[in-house]
Amino acid sequence: MNVFRSLDELLKRRDGGVTAHPFALLIGAIGCYGVYGIASGFFQGGEAIALATLKIPLIVVASLLLCLPSLYVFTALSGADFAPRAFATAVSGFAGITGLILLAMMPVIWLFSVSTLSLTFVVWLHLVVWLTALVFGRQFLVRAAGAARATIGLWLVLLFIVSLQMTTYVRPVLWRAPNEPLFATKKQSFFEHLGDVFDWKVAKTSATR
Repeated sequence: MNVFRSLDELLKRRDGGVTAHPFALLIGAIGCYGVYGIASGFFQGGEAIALATLKIPLIVVASLLLCLPSLYVFTALSGADFAPRAFATAVSGFAGITGLILLAMMPVIWLFSVSTLSLTFVVWLHLVVWLTALVFGRQFLVRAAGAARATIGLWLVLLFIVSLQMTTYVRPVLWRAPNEPLFATKKQSFFEHLGDVFDWKVAKTSATR
């Protein structure tokens, strides 16, 4: 079970017929999410790097787990007939594809994390990158599941919304104020959270970077 070979197969098998072990693909995906988290944490630096490295994989994996039942039902209703191993491969392959896209975008995220003070801009950048990863993941799922594009598209909308709420649930991710708890306790929708982010003003100097 070679993680790097499994991820490489994802890049080269365009027909969705991946033979790699699902566990290897999942481990590779989590590793990619973690590396992306490292780059994201450089926006604040210091302890925020470890915070983002832990929370970004948590956000993506938890969102996927919450949406697995709906993926199975949606694809089954559209005509897909999954064996357990095939379903696991499709899900872990999707995770691997999204992870590879995030990994590919990691240098860009790092650059903007270390060179801008605008949390609003950085959040928009992360949203664009995540949507890009979902687009490529959709292509893989359509081929692997043999399901209709509209069905997979509908499920990805659900996954995107869930990932926004999961990000809100485990906040803070990119910026943690002094003495702020590692996990917020106040209930909040992702609409409210995004509103807070867009109203956020950086209060630091270059010396604290």
